[in-house]
Amino acid sequence: MSENTPVPSSLGSAPNSSGNPNFFDILFLMFLGCMLGLVAWVGLLSHEEGYKNEVTKHNGEAWVKWLKENSEPRAKEDYAIENCAASVMERKRWGDCFAELTESVPTLKKMTNPFTKEPVHFVAKCDPKDRSTIGGIFLEKIVPTPPGSAVAVVASQLVDMDPIDTKLSLKLTVCDKGGYPIKVDEFEF
Repeated sequence: MSENTPVPSSLGSAPNSSGNPNFFDILFLMFLGCMLGLVAWVGLLSHEEGYKNEVTKHNGEAWVKWLKENSEPRAKEDYAIENCAASVMERKRWGDCFAELTESVPTLKKMTNPFTKEPVHFVAKCDPKDRSTIGGIFLEKIVPTPPGSAVAVVASQLVDMDPIDTKLSLKLTVCDKGGYPIKVDEFEF
């Protein structure tokens, strides 16, 4: 081709753009907006579930606080919550103490499980396979074994028939959304 020969427009010049988004640009922006909305929604759900786990931990901490604060006073005469008093004359059981606590102590009475909106319940153990343990509280007694034993302590669930006449070493754990244990504290009661 010579220098004076005109070049066909389809070969050399770019198409003229108006600057407005075309169909595919609009489709991409709509997709991007949907994804941003989805990310925000998932973030909100995660925040709500995390908050429920925090409320569950606060429930456990309230039980620990009350049990720790009343560890010493319950050994004294005229303790207000009779079924929780330490006594050498009369055998006191955890089941009776628990029933009286959930009826007479306002901070413990008003607690609810944030996952089920029912009153807080104690469970035999935190078990991811058992959905009824979600948001529950697991209270264990820790009993030392004889000196020289391979295992220093044995932990087992504090059940209704366990005596509470003397000091007990306890461990309180709460169950999270998945039923997995979250240790709150070990203390004496």
